[in-house]
Amino acid sequence: MGLFEKWKTKTGAYADHVIVSIADGEMIAPSKIVDMTFSKELMGQTIGFRLNDGKICSPANGKVEVLYPSKHAFAIRMKDGTGLLIHIGIDTVNLNGKGFRALVKQGDAVSANDVIIEVDLALLKEAGYDPTTMLIVTEPADSNNKIEFKDFGSVQRGQIITR
Repeated sequence: MGLFEKWKTKTGAYADHVIVSIADGEMIAPSKIVDMTFSKELMGQTIGFRLNDGKICSPANGKVEVLYPSKHAFAIRMKDGTGLLIHIGIDTVNLNGKGFRALVKQGDAVSANDVIIEVDLALLKEAGYDPTTMLIVTEPADSNNKIEFKDFGSVQRGQIITR
């Protein structure tokens, strides 16, 4: 049984309660994010990702509740009510969508590991933007408990990152 198999259903899909890595790269603690809003977790429990490529996937099964017109951020509502915000890069809203391509629409049902946004990382870096991408738990289903994430370090898109 592989690492991901434990929480997959018989059809190969992920169980509704898990959260997966949104990208290939390195999962980092909020303290390593250079933006104060994210590093201080002012919007909610936060983890960061240093990206290896520009494919950003859904962290969970649910619905695309918000897809910003600039495509720099989107929100997923999990089936248990948990709200997750994915914010691609720091201050990238200023690009007004340049370098971002959405593969879904607001309101679409998505599965964990579905690619939601493709971003041109070279364009972001050339324009002087930090491509660190954040996953923020904006509305936990259980407000008394934090989500328990696995250890920081190298991750693969679709890897289960919750305990």
